[in-house]
Amino acid sequence: MASLPLPDNFRAESVDINSSLSGLLCSDSNENSEKIVLWLHGGAFILGSSQSYRPFAARVTQASKAQVLLLDYALAPEHVFPAALNDVLSALDWLAERYSMNDVAIGGDSAGANLALAALQKRIADDKPVPASMWLISPYLDLTHSGGSIKERAGLDPFVDGASMAPTAATYLGDTDPTDPRASPLLASAHGIPPTLIQIGSEEVLFDDAVRLRDKITAAGGHAVFQEWAGMIHVWPIFSHAIEEGGWAISQGGNFLRQRWRRVG
Repeated sequence: MASLPLPDNFRAESVDINSSLSGLLCSDSNENSEKIVLWLHGGAFILGSSQSYRPFAARVTQASKAQVLLLDYALAPEHVFPAALNDVLSALDWLAERYSMNDVAIGGDSAGANLALAALQKRIADDKPVPASMWLISPYLDLTHSGGSIKERAGLDPFVDGASMAPTAATYLGDTDPTDPRASPLLASAHGIPPTLIQIGSEEVLFDDAVRLRDKITAAGGHAVFQEWAGMIHVWPIFSHAIEEGGWAISQGGNFLRQRWRRVG
């Protein structure tokens, strides 16, 4: 991913959130936006970086007309729960000092979606302002792995092996019980969650995580836009350089964020 070509107008600047946490602030030199998206990369809590997600961020900047902050949160096994979540909370505090939360959106794919939702739930519990919207791709939200689609769709998604999910999650959890709602945010309250776009592929073993989150947000009186993408596998938008559906999904995600920003003024 890090070796994919980038647009000529793409810019990425390293920023320090604190003494141990940094990221890449990405932008389109043709735009001068005061809006920003905090994007949390996937990788089962053990893989991924801001460098590898630059091509994806370039497309998000174009679609959303906003800056994108790619966070290099702490990875397991060197850093177990709640290190990554604490990093995301630090990044949100950093953004709150520099932007109105009405100008901020948060998003993530797979494990990054887990961190995005858990961080919002923590800020809501602490009575802190939250971003104007959230965009989740192929969210991995339940580390107890209770979703029926893990077995029902086994073999359909070549990107996720259901048999390896529990040991990989254990690497991230350390001594934490997977029922802890901070680690499995699907098990926590959905009250106060901002308008959310959920994109999931029809072939994904994590399909039920996405469905259950949609239902929880709706039941809590929130607004969730749910998109099931026919024939798509786990986190297909990161392959937007190769498949049209990836680019289409990013375009719709960007449109969702821009519509929300227009509504909050």
